[in-house]
Amino acid sequence: MYVEAKRRFKKSKKEILDEIRRAGNLNDYHPFCKENNALKWPGKGSVDEIEYLNGLKYRRDFIEWDENGYVLEIGRNKKIAKVQWIVEGSNENSSLRVRINPRLPYKNRIVRWVAWNFYIKFRLQGYINNVLKGFEHFIDTKHRVERNKFGKHAWFS
Repeated sequence: MYVEAKRRFKKSKKEILDEIRRAGNLNDYHPFCKENNALKWPGKGSVDEIEYLNGLKYRRDFIEWDENGYVLEIGRNKKIAKVQWIVEGSNENSSLRVRINPRLPYKNRIVRWVAWNFYIKFRLQGYINNVLKGFEHFIDTKHRVERNKFGKHAWFS
């Protein structure tokens, strides 16, 4: 189970990587982020925190960090998702793909399937689409994205 979104850019792979690897980067392009602070940075083992507009706070632990991006686990007391930020491309063109693999808390397979297919998948897809729209806005204009720019989100606004 996962959702993902992808955007293409007329920017170098290095430029996209540099942007997603900048400490506190979510402050500039995440439309539901109130605050993003790096606690340990950069590289594998990095840690930051994100506070959403509704006051919800999560910790992000970066478990992989390589020439194509990184993988992180996000949560509070326990991790609720694994998130991959993957950059592909060349010196002229590149793409950014973000994939979220949630860890659903339901032990019952039927409940988990129903929750995923009729609710969670759609909320997560809308969320990640808006995050990448915000990234695209910022990388193209260098202007910080407005909060809730693409609409409010039931879980984070």
